[in-house]
This record gives sequence, structure tokens and C-alpha cells, in this order.
Amino acid sequence: MVFRSGFVTIWGQPNVGKSTFLNHVLERKVAIVSSKPQTTRQVIKGILNLSDAQIVFLDTPGLHSPRDEFSRWMVREAERALVGVDVLLYMIAPHNREEEDKKYLDNLRSFSNPVFLVLNKKDLLKEEEVQKILSRFSHLFPFQGKAAVSSLTGEGIPELLSEIVELLPPGSPYYDVDVISDALERDIAAEIIREKIWWYAYQEVPYGVEVRVEEFKDRGEILYIKALIYVERDSHKKIIIGKEGKMLKKIGEEARKEIEFNWGKKVYLDLWVKVEKNWRKRPEVLGRWGYKFK
Repeated sequence: MVFRSGFVTIWGQPNVGKSTFLNHVLERKVAIVSSKPQTTRQVIKGILNLSDAQIVFLDTPGLHSPRDEFSRWMVREAERALVGVDVLLYMIAPHNREEEDKKYLDNLRSFSNPVFLVLNKKDLLKEEEVQKILSRFSHLFPFQGKAAVSSLTGEGIPELLSEIVELLPPGSPYYDVDVISDALERDIAAEIIREKIWWYAYQEVPYGVEVRVEEFKDRGEILYIKALIYVERDSHKKIIIGKEGKMLKKIGEEARKEIEFNWGKKVYLDLWVKVEKNWRKRPEVLGRWGYKFK
């Protein structure tokens, strides 16, 4: 049996379910999810180990028209994920409009490897609707293949994975079989905290939130995590903290539960909120946080 390995980028607009797809495939949460656009901010690798292949998925920020330095960085991050990959999954959802996707697909004309059209959220549609959508979008680009999947029920995913494996080159694994992501533990913890903020305070503090884990220490039976929540305005700080600290406590409780589930041990989560005015427009701040503009 020939063993195959390679890199597969998941590309598409915000809210098509790229991160949910990755989490389902890996049967573990490595990418945070929400119903809000631009939840994913940087490329996250998820490694799927099969008996005959290793697929390294790259989950990318949603394609959009940038409005500040940080959103421009996210778009470039998605574009960098096209380099050196073996297969690209262009993911759409039932709400997508062809004219918006056409401009992103036009950017793939120089991409020489196979591109698959993947309609996600199949569980929301009747079969005739699925076929109509796939037919409409098939005219926009010379796709290698097309598939309809549900990242919630798993329908269509095994068949898609089989097709991906057939397109990967023969080769040994890139990662050890017990590795499911290349993300650092502190970064995963920071993302979980940010997800809970988006769940509970998104309407009041939409995008100007960043979480940096300052300390991540395993103290035997307890995992100690100190994290700073950065916001752009003093008013946002008050919202995150909440009356008598109730919002921050809620965010901390929910984040702690998920971190404890992931790491299998008790967690002491120490959260602080700081103001970093207009950080999304300031390259020096973004660079300090690891968002390099190269």
C-alpha cells in the first residue's frame, strides 16, 4: 500500500464553516468557531492521520475586503496559505453569492494544483437545492471535483477525504502520528478565551479584542494560565469586565471549563483586561503580538 502525505488548504469567505469542518475531521477542537465573520485570524494547521495517508489541513481566515491594517494582514495570511500546498478546498455555503466568490476564484487562476468546490452545510438543504448550487458555482472555475458535505453531521466528508488522499503525492508523514496541530498550547488557550468573549460580548465589542497568554505553567495538578484581554477603548474594557465583574467571570468560567476538558486537568485562569487604543491600525503593536508584515 502506497502511503501518501500532503498539504490541503481550506479557502473561502467568512462563515462558510471552514473551522467547523476542520474540527469535525480531526474529531477534536483545534480552531475556534462562532457565527460571526472573521473568527479565524491566522492559518491553523490540523493534522489528520489515516492508515494510508497524512493530510495536513490549513484553516485560513475568511476572504474579505480589508478595512484596516489587521484585516489586510488576515487577507495576506490566507493568500500565503496557497503556497506549496497540494490540494485546495474552495468552501462555500448556501448563502454565498456567485459574484462575490468569482473575484476570489479569479485569484486562483495561477494555482496549478487541484481545486475542489466544497458546499458545506448540506444538512440545511434538499438534494435538488444542493445540485443547483454546485451547478451554478461550477461555471466560475475549472474545479477538479465538487462535493457537498455537512460539518455537523459528517455527511459527505468520508468520500471527500478519499478523493483528497488519491490526489496527494506518495511520501512519509510530515508530523508524528500523535500530533494534531502545530499550534502552541498557550495560543490554543488564548483562542478559547477569545471565542468565549465573542460568544458573550460580540454585539458590544465586535472585533477589537485580542487575547495574549502571558504565563502558561503546569504546576502538577493545576495548570496556571495568565491571560491579558486587549480592547481598543475604555468603554469596551467596562463591557468585558461587566457590572461587578460578572461578564469577565462568565467568560473565565466558560473558558476554564473548555481548557480543563482539553488538557484533562484543573485550570486556574487569571484574566486581566487592558486598553490598547486602535491596535488593529497600528503595525508596531501587531508586530509585537506576532502578526508580522512581510
